[in-house]
Amino acid sequence: MPSGGTVLSIDLSSSAIAATVSRQGLRIPILIDGRLVMPPGVVIGPAGEIYVGLDTMAAMSLPVDHRFVDNPTDLLGRPINTADATQPDPVELLATVLRHITHHAAVHVNGPITALTVTVPPSWGPRRCGHISEAATRAGFPPPALVTAPAALAAYATILGVTAPEGACVLVCQADREPATLTVLQIAADGYRELATQQIILAHGLDHLIAQQLVRTATGDSDPLRAAITAPDYDEADGGRTLLESVRAARGLLATQDHAPILLPAPRQPAVITRDDVTVAAQPLLDQIPGAVDGLLDAADVDKTHLAGVVLRPAPGVPALTEALTAAVGITPTLIDHPHALADGALSLTTTHQPSSAAAARLPRVRLRIGDLTGALLLGACSLVLLLQAVLTAYISTYSTWVVGVRTSLPQLGAAGALVMLTAFAVAHLAPTTLLAGTTTGSTPEPTTGSLIRRGYLTAAVGGAITAALYGLATGTAVEYDYTPYLKWTLGAALPLAACAALIAATAPRIPADALPTWLAMTRPVITHAITATAGIYLMRAALTLTTPISSNAIAPIAGSIGAALVGIATAVTMSRSRTIRAITAPGLAIGYALVFTVDTTSALIVGYLAALTWWGIRLTAHTLRLAFPQPGTALRRLTDRPGG
Repeated sequence: MPSGGTVLSIDLSSSAIAATVSRQGLRIPILIDGRLVMPPGVVIGPAGEIYVGLDTMAAMSLPVDHRFVDNPTDLLGRPINTADATQPDPVELLATVLRHITHHAAVHVNGPITALTVTVPPSWGPRRCGHISEAATRAGFPPPALVTAPAALAAYATILGVTAPEGACVLVCQADREPATLTVLQIAADGYRELATQQIILAHGLDHLIAQQLVRTATGDSDPLRAAITAPDYDEADGGRTLLESVRAARGLLATQDHAPILLPAPRQPAVITRDDVTVAAQPLLDQIPGAVDGLLDAADVDKTHLAGVVLRPAPGVPALTEALTAAVGITPTLIDHPHALADGALSLTTTHQPSSAAAARLPRVRLRIGDLTGALLLGACSLVLLLQAVLTAYISTYSTWVVGVRTSLPQLGAAGALVMLTAFAVAHLAPTTLLAGTTTGSTPEPTTGSLIRRGYLTAAVGGAITAALYGLATGTAVEYDYTPYLKWTLGAALPLAACAALIAATAPRIPADALPTWLAMTRPVITHAITATAGIYLMRAALTLTTPISSNAIAPIAGSIGAALVGIATAVTMSRSRTIRAITAPGLAIGYALVFTVDTTSALIVGYLAALTWWGIRLTAHTLRLAFPQPGTALRRLTDRPGG
């Protein structure tokens, strides 16, 4: 497939549909109806209208004259009874899904989609692959490039840095969609060659097995639910679909927590499920892993020694699957659970010049506008305001013509130094997203995004630290006193953020290209938080010194408490990105800071905000490191293999 134009990759082989666009060498994840992934369910109305993107729970509230299809791809390849007018045409359903996704992709990139890549299960043959091509034709596209799910997963693993020599074999397990599938691939010069594939068939789906285990432990012997859940048609009944959907949601929660609730049919109380419960229920699947692996390797005519790696797309909430696969093969699997992994991997196989990281990517940039500078200018203004107030309100003691003592707010000077580093972060954020150097001409190549990130954040680290040091020296010069304490506070508050900027400069160019847009959005400093903190610190200092805008002792305590409350709010919203945590902590800190505000506590309140700002930088750096080095085992190798920038 040519590398020009805009290529859309759609994953139809997973439990949810994901889409990624390749444009100008950059992979961009597509939000479909505001979601990273779209449920594959389709609803057919009484007049033949088609609605896409519904899950089982949403379909249960539809009128009785609407028909719900859980996944149109499951109908492909089945014979169509032309005499039955109610039987849907799966190709037309799939064409509607493709039209819906391509519409969102075209809107997202503000341009037409010129080619399609579709990821399909490895068990599909010419019949169902032909249906995919026909659906694409009905949607207005030429036949798409088809990539099997195991090949897409293996290709995505190479993006993460997991490589193997040509001729070696890779075992791929896709367990997020039932039945779980094992495949052996051999690495070739132009991609992967499938040697053998095998499905692990269970008598019941994993959700059904978990539901049975839960009912056995949460109900009594006489409960009719025990008999009902063993009925062959229980999964299709309303109560069964509700229970299985609750189990499916609980499995997703268990990926990040130890317990998850499950709603049992009324009037029973909700039950709680743990990872151990899921492991027990999934034992029929785990028991088949060793035999399935041995049979697969025999079918592929390879030994375990021929395997260079194992790639696992895990089943949500079943961590024991990783252990079972490790025991069966003798190799720890590379876990891939990114929602766009298969779409991205398929793109890397079907398009050329696909950058694997920011070091090679070139983001589409726009020319620098006045509005782009607003954030950096506001942060710089906040820093100068705090510096000038601290200097102008300093109480200077003199003896004859000599300055013998100076009293001012040292933490406020530290806040000015920290905000000047935040200004440097804002300027560094502009580097990879705007054309700062103008249009390249002649033989001078356009700098890559990784190069711009490295230069921008390294400049921020050095320039911000130097400016913070100058703040301390300027304060000492202005008050004609020893600059040492001022330099300690301005530079001391800025250095942690400078270290974060330097570490980001070293590691951010290795971020996968598909994660760059999200990462760049996270690195933009939130201006309102800094302005809120500046206003609060300014009011507290003005209330203590009776300077502008505070003119009397009557309003000074009120103004000081308001300022303290603003500092508390800024501290809360800077510490966390979670809206829930912010909603809980911001009012509490605002009230607490306002109540404890005195001349003795002001410094501590400002230091609390400085700690929150430092934590913001540490959290951003940690997130950058996780994206740059997703596989700890390859971190050392990647550090010693720096790409040119």
